[in-house]
Order: sequence, then structure tokens, then C-alpha cells
Amino acid sequence: MHAFVPVRGGFAARLEQAERTVLSRLVADTAELLGTRLTDAGSGAGAAEGGPDLPEVPGPADGPQNGDDAVLAALDFEPAADAVPDAPADPALARLLPPMSHDDPKLSAELRALTESSLRAGKVSRLETVWRELRVPAGAQGAVVVRAGQEGAWLAALTDVRLVLAARLGIEDEADAEEVYARSRPGRDRDADEDRDEVDDALATMYAALTWWQESLLEAMLRKRRGR
Repeated sequence: MHAFVPVRGGFAARLEQAERTVLSRLVADTAELLGTRLTDAGSGAGAAEGGPDLPEVPGPADGPQNGDDAVLAALDFEPAADAVPDAPADPALARLLPPMSHDDPKLSAELRALTESSLRAGKVSRLETVWRELRVPAGAQGAVVVRAGQEGAWLAALTDVRLVLAARLGIEDEADAEEVYARSRPGRDRDADEDRDEVDDALATMYAALTWWQESLLEAMLRKRRGR
């Protein structure tokens, strides 16, 4: 997994095919959690053939190359029901669709009934934008492209995937997040953490890598804005 860099017409990053597979599954499972199964039927390709020329850029040493099967198994979500006035029981879905009022449960339920369907549709649409690009077969350079005008959709979709991973990992605050990052670092003494779950370790690695990847897109956008 490599950082995003500014290119003509947007931003691009190199991914291995295995990384594309894991990320696209995470994105698709997040959409399914919201009640929509993403399919190729009736849709065009997510990106044009022949990606842009990319300079060499460094990637993190702790990308999601390991634990792929564990991640996929841990995120085998059941499709969510259609919009209902009750708050979601699944903690991951509750993070994607939080209450609109913490002080008035009745008002929150009324607002949820009025707006949840459109909120789900918007999130799924953004997730699909990312999913279709990840599903494009990797070319010679393996470039994943965020096209101009789609930056907001990508950032929002990646945030939603990270929210789901955070819920599965029990991240509630900065201290929890730091613990997850520490577990994902290469060279950690795994023998000293025998009580750690292998699936949780795989999810921690994916969460850290996805956070880094999203931040690299933000940094690339800032560099482009500053003309660097």
C-alpha cells in the first residue's frame, strides 16, 4: 500500500491486488451493513483503462498484507433492515447512523424515520464510488485513482469503513486508538500478547493502514492546493 500522490485529474496510489481485494470487501460489507449489496450488474466500469504515470512513493511497512482471511471472516456482516425509527442494535451500524438528538428520544426517533433512508442511500453511493475503483483490475502500475470531484466521497466512505472497524475493535477514545496502533506496529512482541485474538490483530492492522491511507489522501490534497 502506497501513499496517494497528486496526478493529472486527481490523486492516485499504488495497491497490490490482494490489498484491493481486502479493501473492496471491507467497503462492500460496510454497504451491506447499511442494507445494500453492491453488485456489478447494470453499472459501467469504475475507471478508465490505463492509469496515470506515478512517481515512486514510499508505503508503510505495516500495510494489510497479512491477516487478510481473518479480516474478511470478521467482517462478514448481515444486511441491515430498511430504515426504522428504532436506533440500530449493531454498534457498528449505530456509529454509521447515530441519533440526531441525545436529549429527546422521541424527537430522535421521528428524525430517524424521516431521514435515515436518504442518509443510508448517500453513504452507500459514496461507498460504491470507492468500491468500483477498487474493483478495476490492477494495471501495470496498480494505480487506484481518486478522480477530481470525488475526493469528498472517498474521504467520507473511508471514514465510514474506519467507523465500522473502530466499533469492532472497541475504540471509544484516543487511548483505545493508540492501543490499536501499537498492536498493529511491526516488531511488536506477539509472544507477550498470547491472550490477543488473531482476528482483532488483523482488524487492528487494517484500521491503522486505512487511517494512514486516508491521511495520505488529505495530505496530497493539501499539497496540490498549495501548488507543491
